Amino acid sequence: MGGYLLYFIAKGFALFFRAMPLGLSIAIARMLGICSMFINTKRYRISYANLKAALGHRYGPRQIKKILKNTYANIGQGMMEVFLLPGIDDSYIERYITFENFGIAQDVLARGKGLIFLTAHFGTWEISHAALPYKGLCYKGIARQQKPYILDNLLNSYRQSHGCRILIKGPAIKEALRTLRSNGIVGMLVDQDAGKKGIFTDLFKRPASWHRGVVEIALRSGAGIVPGFAIRQKGPYVKFKLFPALCLKSHLPDEEAIADAMVQYAAVLEDMISAYPDQWLWQHRRWKSTTVRKVIVLNDKKTGHLKQSQKVAEIIRCIWQERGYDPDGIRVDIIDVEFKNGTRKHMLSALANFSSIFCQGCMRCARAALKEASYERLIKSYADIYISCGSSTASVNLLFGRENNAKSIAVMKPASAAVRYFDLVIAPRHDGLRPGKNVVVTDAALSIIRKDKLSLCQSRKLFTPDTGSKGSIGVLMGGDTKNFVMDINKVSEIIESAVRICSERNMDLFVSTSRRTPAHISDYLKKRLSAPAVCKLLVIANEYNPPLAVESILALSDILLVSEESVSMVSEAASSRGYSIVFRQGDYRSKRHNRFLSGLEKAGYIQTAGYKDVYDAVIKALELGLRQNIVDDDSRVKKALEGLI
Repeated sequence: MGGYLLYFIAKGFALFFRAMPLGLSIAIARMLGICSMFINTKRYRISYANLKAALGHRYGPRQIKKILKNTYANIGQGMMEVFLLPGIDDSYIERYITFENFGIAQDVLARGKGLIFLTAHFGTWEISHAALPYKGLCYKGIARQQKPYILDNLLNSYRQSHGCRILIKGPAIKEALRTLRSNGIVGMLVDQDAGKKGIFTDLFKRPASWHRGVVEIALRSGAGIVPGFAIRQKGPYVKFKLFPALCLKSHLPDEEAIADAMVQYAAVLEDMISAYPDQWLWQHRRWKSTTVRKVIVLNDKKTGHLKQSQKVAEIIRCIWQERGYDPDGIRVDIIDVEFKNGTRKHMLSALANFSSIFCQGCMRCARAALKEASYERLIKSYADIYISCGSSTASVNLLFGRENNAKSIAVMKPASAAVRYFDLVIAPRHDGLRPGKNVVVTDAALSIIRKDKLSLCQSRKLFTPDTGSKGSIGVLMGGDTKNFVMDINKVSEIIESAVRICSERNMDLFVSTSRRTPAHISDYLKKRLSAPAVCKLLVIANEYNPPLAVESILALSDILLVSEESVSMVSEAASSRGYSIVFRQGDYRSKRHNRFLSGLEKAGYIQTAGYKDVYDAVIKALELGLRQNIVDDDSRVKKALEGLI
């Protein structure tokens, strides 16, 4: 019933536009095309994201919206021109259509093996059904049958009103080959996604899947392939331009020959789209089957947060590889997020709770809150997935996720009202979120440490090993935070306990600081541990931080002593093989952080000890051969990501 309704509506529009003066018909059709932007908002978001991905480095949000407005207006006018096709005569074509390079078609046909006219959903492609016959080039076009069939048949009758014929994809291939062998012309549009079995060639620096059939037919028949486009000028005026025939390298294996031909066509199409961006049909998911995904990690310059975000990107890369793609197809870019001041940061966080699809193409609030360099880099970048960790970058994640029609993944609990807006929230248990459709709860903070990386670290020559050593102790020393100030006297007690144990039991000692470690504590550590006989490896992060140093300590240490203030550092220790003891000063003021440590200890991942009790705790663990559970949140996070990507 719905099909018949659309049929009669289309018939009504056809009669209406044919009765109207041409200028008025164009104006009404373009207005109707613009109105369609608001009917199917999903397609509009796809269109905006496609245009942003391809040309976002050239155009800002307002310019992209203006281009898309013209694109929709052109779609409306193009549909009107389908309705006008039966009434278009030679005088119309002579007045409104100019032709360029049509000698190319004559030269190809002179070879006697047929011509494949290769075009795209570009400009006013429907006008070719009248323009080409005027030049003596009637063709048979291959098209997929659309639903409802009764409407599709009506529109095809208009397209065939000048002698061209529409062949339905599938059985049309044999008819196309017969046409070419009789030196005829076959028309094809090949700019839509061809699925996983297509030929992959870059379009705007992203692999796109192309239909291989057009080149296969040319190779079998010997026909020439000529790209051509009907470029809309102004109003009803059109320039129909042909380009030199593609060079088919038939001496190559078929796959290579097809790929080479599509590279040539993609270059022509890309140049046309770049010159006339409002004339291509951006509405289809052109890169749906691409083998590449762009991931942007939003960096608030907190090392622990960055590592957790990188862990999510690493899991995405593993999923990509398991699906048979090159893991390097997950392209990760880290962008620093810097706000103009604290007030604007909080303002943006509040406004993000009211974000919607209408934020796409606006971004005024983001521009007002972010420093210019940070905003410019973000607005000119495209991503399929945004990852952030911590509350300060959550608002930026949401807004730029909307801007690019991308997936938004937040690590750690964002602003409570915004949780439902994210595609996925990965929160440690102490954040207090309940598992849900878009929430996965982990035991600890995500750790960048991987088991295969730990085995690699064991071979790192960061120090000269002692062949007579009976084990090793690693110390991970953090630094001051908002709720914690490191006490040098208590640090000294811990270091002396570790040195004493290593001396008594012939064990190696490894020590690493963080970038937050106060200078006076770093100076003390250098003075006390500078001798190799005392400490096999000492890393002062603010001075020299060799690659994989912390990972090596985690891999090699039988006992790990970790300062209490760093969620990421404690989580990394709990994810490694060593027995983890978190030393405490006894004055930490954050209830949430204390809940985090208590939860890990109850689950058997760590042991906490006062700074005066470290010696006894280590001796007990060594003598009793104590073992702990190892945090492994990767599997549950991976499962959630598999459903998202």
